[in-house]
Amino acid sequence: MHPRVVIVGGGTGGHLFPGIAVAQEFREGHHAEVLFLTTPKPVTIQILEKYQLPWEAVASRAVKGMGLFARLKAWGGVPGHILSARNRLKKLQPDLVLGVGGHASGPVGVAAWSLGVPLAIHEQNAIPGLTNRLLGRVARRVFLSFPEEEGYFAKEKSLWTGNPIRREFFEPAPPRPETPFTVLIMGGSQGAHHLNVEVIKAFPFLADYRHRLKFLHLTGEADLDLVQQGYQEAGFAAEVAAFTPEVAAWMARAHLLVCRAGASTLAELTARGRTALLVPYPFAANNHQEANARFLENAGAAYLILNKHFTGEVLADRIKQFLAQPERLQEMEVASARLAKPHAAREIVEGCLELIQSGDLA
Repeated sequence: MHPRVVIVGGGTGGHLFPGIAVAQEFREGHHAEVLFLTTPKPVTIQILEKYQLPWEAVASRAVKGMGLFARLKAWGGVPGHILSARNRLKKLQPDLVLGVGGHASGPVGVAAWSLGVPLAIHEQNAIPGLTNRLLGRVARRVFLSFPEEEGYFAKEKSLWTGNPIRREFFEPAPPRPETPFTVLIMGGSQGAHHLNVEVIKAFPFLADYRHRLKFLHLTGEADLDLVQQGYQEAGFAAEVAAFTPEVAAWMARAHLLVCRAGASTLAELTARGRTALLVPYPFAANNHQEANARFLENAGAAYLILNKHFTGEVLADRIKQFLAQPERLQEMEVASARLAKPHAAREIVEGCLELIQSGDLA
């Protein structure tokens, strides 16, 4: 008998891609039947269909970050969403439900628990979101991207697996040329306007180093023209794009990254053994990006710079430091690679299969 697994969550790439990595491991390693339950955003559906993963839409509503009336309305809809999820799970008859975060996980996770279906969750961030904090009380396994030291989840059912990411980040890359010193700037799928603007402001402070530097810059759609013009006017060598599907290859070419601190980005960074100036998105829920970044900084793998402190002058100073101390870069890259978790998807799948096979109701 091949296991039947429901993976629930999504809504953002940060939640979706770890679920996809686990789904691939389930299918290829164990011939499992995998179905995604997710909120049907066009980009979510596009990604799932690209990976040929079957999905069904699930009803849910965010309950955080809204006005009081909207929150009350969202909470009021929860019992109906749980009832709907119970009916769905009765039809699907899964052997296990895995929640990967996002508000869609809530009603389905509670429904699985109420039906006695083994429930596991994966928490991507150093500070868990509301949904996973609640589900952690009834889940039988909690898989973590970061070591859990704050007591959000019971230790006896928690496992630090790391964050599953796409396999290309672990594949060997062509050797990176020593020169020019290459800086990759990426602000996530939408870009990051503050990062984009401050990078351009760094150019006057780096004028004497122009011949030693190259920039790779993923801007997001909104700032593409602005950033291209900035490089042209300052005369710096650069490759600029709104986005690229080849992030793993771009990372492999870089000596230093300037990026936000989403969990998937940091897992990709360590998989590639690269160091970064991490500028956490200041409006992330529970300020989880700062906590994510602090974990890497404490391990000597990256520098944390708060968004309000990230300026062109600060960026230029950091680049000059790395140019003057190449051994520092090497030390930080070794520390970064040490944090990589190449078997995250496999460990999560093995933990899920243990649950299915043991019938453990702890």
